[in-house]
Amino acid sequence: MILRTLSLLRSLQGANDTFQDVQGRVQRACDYRWLRGELASGCVTAWHSVLADGTPALGITLPFAATRQRLRGGNWPTDAAARERCFVTGADACRAAGAPGFRTLESLSQGVVHGGINVMRDAARFAYLQEHQALRLTWRSTPSLPAELTRRLPGAPGDGDGWLLLEVRVPAPSRAQTQSDHLDGEWLDARLDHYRRILPPSATR
Repeated sequence: MILRTLSLLRSLQGANDTFQDVQGRVQRACDYRWLRGELASGCVTAWHSVLADGTPALGITLPFAATRQRLRGGNWPTDAAARERCFVTGADACRAAGAPGFRTLESLSQGVVHGGINVMRDAARFAYLQEHQALRLTWRSTPSLPAELTRRLPGAPGDGDGWLLLEVRVPAPSRAQTQSDHLDGEWLDARLDHYRRILPPSATR
């Protein structure tokens, strides 16, 4: 497994890339695979959102029980009012919600397995979300959850203290078209790939 990982890392390494560059690329691909797998648990909570560059977008919110472990990982305040004012963005938002981080070569090899041969493409998809400030994690108490989410949740969050809400803003042209689609990994791939193709190459690296 380690040899396979080293071989794949070398294949992903450009002339000017360091090992850290390649490791970051694999991590972004793994973060995207995690996000892709979680998308079906979310629902649209903002029909008229925008990305950082003004592109029309949908706000899709994914709920995660705010367990003690997750709250410790994000260093959230103990006071509920202060906690509601805090937020985490980008890859840190995914990590605080529970996405695995691959720190050592052995654990990185597990990420390579999950990423498969689509590492470059998945890394670019996640980079698009990062560059357009499309990932944001907040905390909410159960009574203050959006109605759309409340209807989908099974009940109290177990040993958790409220909910962590990961909002993913996805470029999308219209409410009507999205209502006819399923919010799943294939839908996310298609939306991101469509909008990445119409941007200049320097913006989609």
